[in-house]
Amino acid sequence: MSPRAASASGSGRLSHWTCRSPRTKPDRKRGVAKILVVEDEPNNLELALRIVRHAGHEAAVATDGFAALELARQHRPQLILLDLQLPKLDGWTVVKLLRKESWAKNVPIVAVSASASPGDEHKAIEAGCTAFLSKPYYPAALREMLSHYLPAVLQP
Repeated sequence: MSPRAASASGSGRLSHWTCRSPRTKPDRKRGVAKILVVEDEPNNLELALRIVRHAGHEAAVATDGFAALELARQHRPQLILLDLQLPKLDGWTVVKLLRKESWAKNVPIVAVSASASPGDEHKAIEAGCTAFLSKPYYPAALREMLSHYLPAVLQP
């Protein structure tokens, strides 16, 4: 069963996300997951980092698509939060390139986008994303996403 979370995408509107790929293993030595947060908007970045770090995870930050690829290859994160509308190289291209790399084939990639057109979620999943979260989102929606993909890390 796939988890669902409400999104604050507009008055009276709810969006949902659907999960489809295997969960990844946490870094058991330290009990934390390495998460790459790819976001170019400072307020959205700050919110995502606060949630990720409050959950006890390590975060690497990229603010454009080229930096995202470089950091992903360098850090090999266990989950990637990926804005789709990025400068220099868009998130759509980033996910397609990452999915070609053997180490990243099963890494959950959560598309995070302010574009909430009816076909965007489907397009993100088809491009290789694991899940879709529309902005603005409730912090609980991102926490639920983390706990779904990184359950062993979040258990007491």
